Amino acid sequence: VFSNNDEGLINKKLPKELLLRMLFSLLLNFTWSNPECTKYVHSIGLDSFCNVAWNILALDGSNWQRIDLFNFQTDVEGRVVENISKRCGGFLRKLSLRGCIGVGDSSLKTFAQNCRNIEHLNLNGCTKITDSTCYSLSRFCSKLKHLDLTSCVSITNSSLKGISEGCRSLEYLNLSWCDQITKDGIEALVRGCRGLKSLLLRGCTQLEDEALKHIQNYCHELVSLNLQSCSRVTDEGVVQICRGCPRLQALCLSGCGNLTDASLTALALNCPRLQILEAARCSHLTDAGFTLLARNCHDLEKMDLEECILITDSTLSQLSIHCPRLQALSLSHCELITDDGILHLSNSACGHERLRVLELDNCLLITDVALEHLEHCRGLERLELYDCQQVTRAGIKRMRAQLPHVKVHAYFAPVTPPSAVGGGGQRLCRCCVIL
Repeated sequence: VFSNNDEGLINKKLPKELLLRMLFSLLLNFTWSNPECTKYVHSIGLDSFCNVAWNILALDGSNWQRIDLFNFQTDVEGRVVENISKRCGGFLRKLSLRGCIGVGDSSLKTFAQNCRNIEHLNLNGCTKITDSTCYSLSRFCSKLKHLDLTSCVSITNSSLKGISEGCRSLEYLNLSWCDQITKDGIEALVRGCRGLKSLLLRGCTQLEDEALKHIQNYCHELVSLNLQSCSRVTDEGVVQICRGCPRLQALCLSGCGNLTDASLTALALNCPRLQILEAARCSHLTDAGFTLLARNCHDLEKMDLEECILITDSTLSQLSIHCPRLQALSLSHCELITDDGILHLSNSACGHERLRVLELDNCLLITDVALEHLEHCRGLERLELYDCQQVTRAGIKRMRAQLPHVKVHAYFAPVTPPSAVGGGGQRLCRCCVIL
């Protein structure tokens, strides 16, 4: 099969992209599993590797436009990134170094100098990098559109200023858990990167409403915004975002515990294209806010309302009437939801045609009757019932007889035989059942 003849079976039967992936994996594994051969492999590069056809693949930089090193993350050192950049040069468009903790600023500077056409760069978890890397990207990588800096905890406002000056084509930026970022960094960023469509700020705990005001002023193309655990954000900031970003389709407010129905009202009146709303642990939101939202945002597909403890069956009734595209809904710890609410959902257009995921953990009023209602949801794929104490194994079994493809996750407490406790049965430890 591995013939020096270009007509070898492997060359004729497999597409070029797959051959290249095999070549890359073989080279990486060979180098890292044989340290004594490292210098030799790097000295000859890929030039003498395998047969002529594979040599052509390796030498043609146009074949190396997308590289993902995630599967090798623990072994990737800076020199690997440098060598890749020299091999690929201006051809490389997309590189993922997710989890490559051995890669630092120096190597990424070399990378930026050699790969000036890079458009998509994932540095998620590259904890060694600092503002220096962002300066390099700003100086050499003006075509960058997608940048992921998740958990790069040394990144500061200076990085955002640099990015705004040199990477003005940026459309996607993930700064999740970069907790040194403040409103000043956001202001610097959005002044230069006005074409941002997706901005993820999960865990940026220093951000306040003023940061959102800057986004409102400059990022009118914004489609997706994640503010999870930005606990200083209030209704004022959310209202500003809604007024300045009418194209918003996805918004995560989970963990922003200060929000009230004023935020839902602003969404309803300004963001009719909204498809995804995550509002877990926003415990002040009520039926009134969700009613207005449902009546104005008919494209809603996914909602996470976990621990929105004030909502009742009324919210489900409104979603059932006005949101026919709903596919995933989390109501975990919404302890006022009853079987009647599930009835509204199951009898709706979304229940019959679209609903795929329903989470009801700790909904203490839910019983087997709700499961009977859900038998009408023919597309249901996953149902969460942890600590729904009035749901029984028998009820789940009956539902799955009608919906055999659905996965049900639930807790049940075994009961000891009466003779073992000198009378009535006694509940013991809880156990997880996946049916």
